[in-house]
Amino acid sequence: MDIVSEKIYCRACKRKTNHIIVTNEHGHKLQLTDSYLNYEESDVSFDVEYSIVQCRGCDSFSFLRKYNDEEMFNLTGPDYYLDRDYYYEYTVYPEEPKKENPLEKQLQFKEKFEFNHLPDLISGIRNETINAHKHKMNLLCNTGIRMIIEAICKENGIDKRPKMGKGGGEVLDKENRPVMVNLKLFEKIEELHKRNLIDEKQKKLLNQIRDIGNETVHEIKRPKSRELLQYLDIIDFILYNIYELPNLNFEKEKKS
Repeated sequence: MDIVSEKIYCRACKRKTNHIIVTNEHGHKLQLTDSYLNYEESDVSFDVEYSIVQCRGCDSFSFLRKYNDEEMFNLTGPDYYLDRDYYYEYTVYPEEPKKENPLEKQLQFKEKFEFNHLPDLISGIRNETINAHKHKMNLLCNTGIRMIIEAICKENGIDKRPKMGKGGGEVLDKENRPVMVNLKLFEKIEELHKRNLIDEKQKKLLNQIRDIGNETVHEIKRPKSRELLQYLDIIDFILYNIYELPNLNFEKEKKS
């Protein structure tokens, strides 16, 4: 009987228990070993074992991966090369459920609106931005929020304006057409307000988000998850007002 040297999680017992490596009818362990010796281009020395294991308490079966490489050690003395205590990483499948952190649960983004009329461009950016927040990629999430604002403007034809000359008139190209230049984001937000797509309060909030986004990009300042959660809620509220409210209809059916 070959006993696993460390207690591992059992899905039936719902705790860490002692396990044995399963053998077949011929007494051979159901185990596969591998190491860097099998790979000519391997840069790191490693050893790995894959085993079918059985709980000694309830007899249920699991799959175990036992892994070690040359960088997995704890120093036990002053000599960096000689005073090393190597350790193994045990990964069992099915895996042990992760304990939910109450704070992390509180900071999870929760859908407050149902969207059926978002343009594909906005919907795609929104989904990726929410996914970035879920995986704590705060810099990418903040950039995504800024991109959603840009996409709202683009979908409403708010992205360019005629270039103005020193005399105040429009600059024309060789074909006598106005030369167009890109609007800055604060100009786009102002135009959203002029077209009554957002109100004064929403304009102020979007400009605050824009300012914080500039800090993130130019000063590499990492925003907090709680702040990003608020921005996502604000953006969703604005998206709902622009794209869903105009499509709502609460008319009662006429009696025949």
